[in-house]
Amino acid sequence: MSIMRERSNFENRFTDVIIEIAAVTGASGIGAGRGGGAKLWNASIPIIAWKSILANETRIEELRLEWQVNDEEWEHSRDILKKNTVVRLLVRRADNSMMLVKVLETAYKDEELEMILLESLKPVFYTDEVLGKFELDKSVKTFEKQVLWAGEEGNLYFDWDEDENGMKAALETAYALFENQKEWNTKIRRYAAKELTELANDWLQDNEEAEIDEITNDMFMDLMQLDSISVYSDGDFNFFFFDGDLFWGHSIIVSGNINGDLTSAEIAG
Repeated sequence: MSIMRERSNFENRFTDVIIEIAAVTGASGIGAGRGGGAKLWNASIPIIAWKSILANETRIEELRLEWQVNDEEWEHSRDILKKNTVVRLLVRRADNSMMLVKVLETAYKDEELEMILLESLKPVFYTDEVLGKFELDKSVKTFEKQVLWAGEEGNLYFDWDEDENGMKAALETAYALFENQKEWNTKIRRYAAKELTELANDWLQDNEEAEIDEITNDMFMDLMQLDSISVYSDGDFNFFFFDGDLFWGHSIIVSGNINGDLTSAEIAG
């Protein structure tokens, strides 16, 4: 697809009317992505509240402020707006998003929006009667807490959910894991070693400074160090491990479900 067609398809999502607004940017800052074959990046930053300058009507709602850039423009665009600030912009509207037309002010003064921003910066906690107090990482909408798992320290994560039942279901996954953590820990490490030791030995052949000739399954298991655990409402979980330099600093990720299935072991990062 041509760049002209990409831009046309993107802009057709928004109304033609340009309005001036003041807005509060969210906690995650600017990000960008593009699909396979696309030539332009779709950049965006979350908006948590905004008001029309003309109508002076404030809306507290989560939207995405979006714009398209090429590779060169992205380098200059990634810092045009900061997270957790009040800004003044020209935009075009869509139902659940806005298209950025122009940044007018990156530090706009508006008492009402500044109060909304201050409120959004307050820490948010979720207290579970079994696992204790979690704090919300607002940039990714995930609750987190440091835990002890099979003698190792790491972080436990679950996603924020507007429906508290979803969060309780994710914690039920954690309960099942922690209730039998010794068995789960051994099972997860053995599975990772079974799936990845051969690959680790392939990497070993490219390491001219290696002091060993072969990595065994037991060595692989011993070198894994817990980083974090993520649990989900459907019983799925992901364990993230430091690799002990088996893969030159990549993470080892083991995925499964509390029904007993381990579904994948891979490296990432």
